[in-house]
Amino acid sequence: MATHRSPTDRHLPHERQHRLLRFGAVSGFNVVFGQSLLFGLQAAFDWQPFICNMVAVLVGTVPAYLMARYWVWRQASRRGRIRDITLFWVVTAIGFVLSTAVIVYADTRWHLTPLAVNTLNLGAFGGVWLAKFFVLERVFS
Repeated sequence: MATHRSPTDRHLPHERQHRLLRFGAVSGFNVVFGQSLLFGLQAAFDWQPFICNMVAVLVGTVPAYLMARYWVWRQASRRGRIRDITLFWVVTAIGFVLSTAVIVYADTRWHLTPLAVNTLNLGAFGGVWLAKFFVLERVFS
């Protein structure tokens, strides 16, 4: 038996592709912003790598959330904002914990250069990126 799909249903896969492209663009911006911030903090201050990572993640999370909420998923209403922020921060915290653990471990073993710190940060967050899209897709859609 054939099922009839409404015109709205036919556009769902197409809209998801558009959201994934917008998410990719936002993520690209955030990678450049976050990596520049992380590298700049290491160059400007004599801080431990994990502190630079923490500051870069905390600062970078604000524009990442705003762009994801308002541009990727086009959520302008105040409804559910606390829940959305909480889940966004939880997913970001997972990336932060992974990247910090990797950086601390590697830095104590090999005394990393700033470029190595950035590479490890990028690798750890890259592993969380795709999962983040699907978690946020459920939250915001």
